[in-house]
Amino acid sequence: MSEATSKPENRDPATGRTLPKGIYYRAPKQYQARKQIDGKRVIKTFESAAIAKRWINEKSAEAELGLFRDTSPLDKHTVESLVSRFRDDNMQNRTTDRIGHVPAILRDEIAQTRLSKLNSGDVRKFRDRMLESGLAPSTCVKRLNLLASIIQHAISEWDIPLTQNPASGRIVKRPAGADKKRNRRLNDVNAEKSEYNRLIECMADSVCLDDIWLVKWSIEQACRRGESLSLRWCDIDLDGKTISLARTKNEKHREEHGPEKRPLMPGARRLLIEKLASYEHEPKPTDKIFNVGTEDAFSVRYGRYVKKAGLKDLTFHDLRHEATSRLAKIFTNPLDLCRVTGHRDLKSLDRYYQPILEDLANFAEEQEKILRIAYKEE
Repeated sequence: MSEATSKPENRDPATGRTLPKGIYYRAPKQYQARKQIDGKRVIKTFESAAIAKRWINEKSAEAELGLFRDTSPLDKHTVESLVSRFRDDNMQNRTTDRIGHVPAILRDEIAQTRLSKLNSGDVRKFRDRMLESGLAPSTCVKRLNLLASIIQHAISEWDIPLTQNPASGRIVKRPAGADKKRNRRLNDVNAEKSEYNRLIECMADSVCLDDIWLVKWSIEQACRRGESLSLRWCDIDLDGKTISLARTKNEKHREEHGPEKRPLMPGARRLLIEKLASYEHEPKPTDKIFNVGTEDAFSVRYGRYVKKAGLKDLTFHDLRHEATSRLAKIFTNPLDLCRVTGHRDLKSLDRYYQPILEDLANFAEEQEKILRIAYKEE
């Protein structure tokens, strides 16, 4: 094709008339609009010359008012391309079943929205579709927050020229009821047949011998399930009374936060010493501490024995709540408690701390008696 025939024409074949300045005919239903703004040429193609002319007039007005924003770089990206890139760059160390809510976002129609068109209305529709499908408010919030984090990451790290984050919580309201705390604790801890005793008795009947060790450990140390299952004996320093989680974290986490160590709680330390004594042969440093199989297999067994014990609505993650609330009585400084449990901030810790209200009332009563005695002495 010659250079002369490859250039856009400035005459409309449909009418035979000369096209307005800045508009060129390329092919049927392809009218190219060109506008020079601040020394930069902005180009966009439309289905008709009338729409192209209207676009040029709008850009001219925006330029005069200082409101012009070149969206052509955003036309090249969709929400899907951002989410997929974030998954590939930041979640490469996760298995397919551990990439969270990314697949759900990619399945939704918002994934096909171009960034130049993305606005808060699109995000609100995404939120409403999730709620209408019956998803829990907390799940909707997690997906909205993930989308907001991905967009913010693209703005700050990939130089995506968005002026604001349309998925931000300051712009799109989150569903009500998502922040409801879960307050399940092991009740009647002082009773002979407390929920703790019933749970331990049933877990002792498990076909996997390490199930009961894992349950006891979780109540003593407040580790997450994934952290506990990845621990090996070389990660434990019984003499130094510390746990190293450096190996269990991915490389990016180690670069950002450094090797993570936590203090080993007395009850958890006694538990490990007891477990070591139960071996016929000393385990290798690389051996796993808790050999319970996969997380899914353990979850199935745990649910079965919890039901057998007659315990209602007690998830394995509730044991982390239980441990955190127990340890809070030892560590009165919440920052110290965060170092034990691994919570990143006090807001996250607050969701796990579920004190027994009667204990707080009794403690206040005891402290009041001490103060009254002190006042009388003065």
